[in-house]
Amino acid sequence: MSETSDNTTAGMLPSDDYFSFFLYEVTVPVLYGIVTVLGVTGNSLVIYVIVSCQRMRTVTNFLLLNLAVADLSFVVVIPPSTAYVFATNRWPFGDAACRLMHYLVNVTAYVINVTAYVTVYTLVLISVIRYMTIVHATSTARYRTTSRVVAMIVSVWILTLVVNTPVLANYGTTVDPLTGTSDCVIASLSAAKQLYASFFVFAYVVPLAIIVVCSVGILRHITRQKAPVTASLTSMSALSGSSNVAVGASHSVDMKRQAGRILVLIVIMFAVLWLPVHIHLLVMYFGHLPDTRFYEVTHAHSGFDHFGPESVMPELF
Repeated sequence: MSETSDNTTAGMLPSDDYFSFFLYEVTVPVLYGIVTVLGVTGNSLVIYVIVSCQRMRTVTNFLLLNLAVADLSFVVVIPPSTAYVFATNRWPFGDAACRLMHYLVNVTAYVINVTAYVTVYTLVLISVIRYMTIVHATSTARYRTTSRVVAMIVSVWILTLVVNTPVLANYGTTVDPLTGTSDCVIASLSAAKQLYASFFVFAYVVPLAIIVVCSVGILRHITRQKAPVTASLTSMSALSGSSNVAVGASHSVDMKRQAGRILVLIVIMFAVLWLPVHIHLLVMYFGHLPDTRFYEVTHAHSGFDHFGPESVMPELF
């Protein structure tokens, strides 16, 4: 009897099977469980505080509320369903759920969906409104009312729901004739390339460009105002003979410097944290994924083993 047969008979698994078991059936479900608990708790608290407190219903907080709603809709559905799919290696929820999941919140963390677009363009709205508030405070005041911002948020949702309708047509379930298990997959490799190329352009390149332009405009505005303020501080200190006279203006300079650092951090975080998502998707569908355990572990939560180009529906490919 072969070594493999002996191991199987003895209830033992080869090392590769142990690795896959602990990665997909233990580690991923546990991590996704933690993400679900933290995500639901944190976003629910944000929603509760903003909705329940009248004084919290400001322009900025409504944008944060929209982010919390989009993120909550994601973590309520995605981590539990993805953990189940990883653990059982099948899609048991049917064709309609497959299409809706990919359209609204999706079955993997790295795939085009409505909530991803809403999250990204809410960040864009925050950057644009911050630019309007700091650089053109007077002339844009009428555009920064609560009602206008709510209308912008609703427009983002409607536009995102409309432009993502091709996802409904390009996803569906397929049944493995040998095992009888079903998978939720994209219709074809060409459809995947179109969807994910668009995702890269409109969910990364375009929003990042807008955020960078707004941030650079704010930084230039802060820099131009910094020199006159510094000069006035020196003059006031000289005239008064005491630095206490310029404390308020000095604090204003410090606040502007801090705002500048925060802006740079926001741009860097957006660019760095979203880039691996898009690199992974582009390499998956336009290149070849590395066949290494390190890459498998670092991208296990993306679900490409189940839903990658090797799993497309053969009858539609």
